[in-house]
Amino acid sequence: MRDAVRRFCDKMGMQYIKRILIRLFSLNLIFLFFMSIYRAVFFCYYGKGIDFSGLSLDIAKAFYMGVRYDLAVLSYFNMPVTISFIIVLFSAKSFEKWLSALKYYYTVFIGALFVFLCVDFGFYSYFQNHINILVFGFFEDDTAALISTFYENYNLFLIMLGFAFLFAAVFLLSKRVLKIDNRSLKMPERLLPKIVLSSLMLVLNFIAARGSLGIFPLGVDNAEVSSNVFINKTSINAVYTFQAALEAKGKEKNFDYIDKTGYKDDIRKAFADFLDTDINSVPQLHPERMLDAKTPQNKKIEKVRPNVIFIVMESFGSDLIKYNSESFNVLGELKKHFDSDLVFYNFLPGHEGTIGSLEAAITNVGRRPMSRYLSQSRYAYEKYKFSGPAPYKRNGYETIFIYGGNTGWRNVGSFMPNLGFDKVIGEGAMDKRYPRNQWGVYDEYLFDFIYQTLDSGGKRKFIYVMTTSNHPPYSLPDDYKTLPLSVSAELEKKITGKELAAKRFATYQYSNEMLGRFITKIKNSQYGQNTIIAVTGDHNFWNVFTYSRENVFDSLSVPFYLYIPQKLKPENADTSVFGSHMDIMPTLYHCSLSESAYTAMGKNLLDPSSASNIAYTDAGLAADKNFVIVYNFKNKEVSHYIWDKDNPGQVKKSRETEGHRKLVRHYLSLIAVSDYLIKNTGEN
Repeated sequence: MRDAVRRFCDKMGMQYIKRILIRLFSLNLIFLFFMSIYRAVFFCYYGKGIDFSGLSLDIAKAFYMGVRYDLAVLSYFNMPVTISFIIVLFSAKSFEKWLSALKYYYTVFIGALFVFLCVDFGFYSYFQNHINILVFGFFEDDTAALISTFYENYNLFLIMLGFAFLFAAVFLLSKRVLKIDNRSLKMPERLLPKIVLSSLMLVLNFIAARGSLGIFPLGVDNAEVSSNVFINKTSINAVYTFQAALEAKGKEKNFDYIDKTGYKDDIRKAFADFLDTDINSVPQLHPERMLDAKTPQNKKIEKVRPNVIFIVMESFGSDLIKYNSESFNVLGELKKHFDSDLVFYNFLPGHEGTIGSLEAAITNVGRRPMSRYLSQSRYAYEKYKFSGPAPYKRNGYETIFIYGGNTGWRNVGSFMPNLGFDKVIGEGAMDKRYPRNQWGVYDEYLFDFIYQTLDSGGKRKFIYVMTTSNHPPYSLPDDYKTLPLSVSAELEKKITGKELAAKRFATYQYSNEMLGRFITKIKNSQYGQNTIIAVTGDHNFWNVFTYSRENVFDSLSVPFYLYIPQKLKPENADTSVFGSHMDIMPTLYHCSLSESAYTAMGKNLLDPSSASNIAYTDAGLAADKNFVIVYNFKNKEVSHYIWDKDNPGQVKKSRETEGHRKLVRHYLSLIAVSDYLIKNTGEN
């Protein structure tokens, strides 16, 4: 058999090709080996002092995933090699010159890759992260000063000598491995073997570069293999994080929001307008101190020290709730909790998308229109005093962020720890037996995991949660039995697509039913009297209803639900006040912390004297109990409305009044203050 194969190869002229391919494969295998060595050194060096007990399997997964990342990177570099090989193969020319050129190609590009990994190693020592968008700060800061600082602290001669050695080593290795004896070997003459071989090489190269046989190619989100953040950072290749940084940089809009909102000459005026106070009360230096606050002493809170669970539900819009009934049951078990606890309906999300709202609800600052998400910007790695979890950490709480999906999504795995979360947990750290769809673990299992986390003992806990189930493709667990969802004639008039709507109503119901069961479980457990639960939506549900101008508020609104144990519950809370995501954390502080300092732009919704009574979203919508405005940030046009007394929840056009002008000032000053805080109060 062996002799037959050899004779066949000789006959087809494939012996020559076989030797070349074996040499190419061997060379890339060596490159892959050294990239794995780099990962091992990285893990051992930066992993010192980290407790990896019980995480041996996760470490193995990280190195396996690392090989996939490294192979994908090498495959990108090899794509020109594959294409040029095919060209030479069909031209029937000698491969000698091609092989000679190849060693220079590998020297330049693979050498540069290894140098890049070395730079990443140094980058990590300073930023505790792989190369990311912060690298562009080198060109945005005083570059000369940075070079000077680098020169004074590091031996540039030895570094450059080391890089030269790397390039020389790659050259010599490539020259050695790619050297083929000078025996005259025939080129393949038949067309069919050439076509088969070329097709096979292209397919294999494409699959390897893609890194996956699934629907989506290998990406930064696939790095999540463990609940341990460092292990996840071990798996990723820095080329991928740099690519993500380039994408983020390309999309980043560096507006001077202070200038565009009319406060360039005096940021103190922005603070004064936002806080509705006299400009003379705003300090010349550090005007942000105007946002410092403190919760009052509360003996009941001190005695209970409640856990706090803050849940952001995917696509949890308010509009559909008004149609809830026995025959159209979209709330499920959540309804009884809505009937017995506090629910704010005059409420707007910080943003029309998930990550923007997730940030607005936890950072204590407003969203700037058209701005890049903080988690994917250079500000993702700043540490801010207005961080939502910070007051809880100062009070001895364990702070945990739990996401039903992959923590590589929108870079939340790196962003949330910088906000002050002790743990960031995604689907990769959850029970592999938990059923999930394309976006993450189904909500019922996510809530089960949250309860286990609460029940794990130790410190009091602040848990921030993002769900995923009520999201395309709108799939449900196989064992879930849908409650009645008979659409009324009134509701049917609003629906844009019946088939899509049916799916959306079912997942909306499922998520609410599971949330209701979770709240019931908490209330009936040992945690019922020492746990606060806050729930809101990231945005309204999309692509189901058509909205007219009169329904502008309904088109965006989300509810804010709040369960407070009876012994801590304030009396006569007014749930008719207007609010938005940035008001949630200040409200929770006052419900759960005694004599605790915090910094926030939002207000305590349970205190009528301090509540902003203004709902706001970065889409330009702002509203209070009397007036509504929609501000177009691009052209500075304003639409003025008042509430329609004859049609609750709807608005109607109005002439401009002082009330409208006040809302515009509030909206613009909010943007200016937010921009100032983000750009001037962080610590790297």
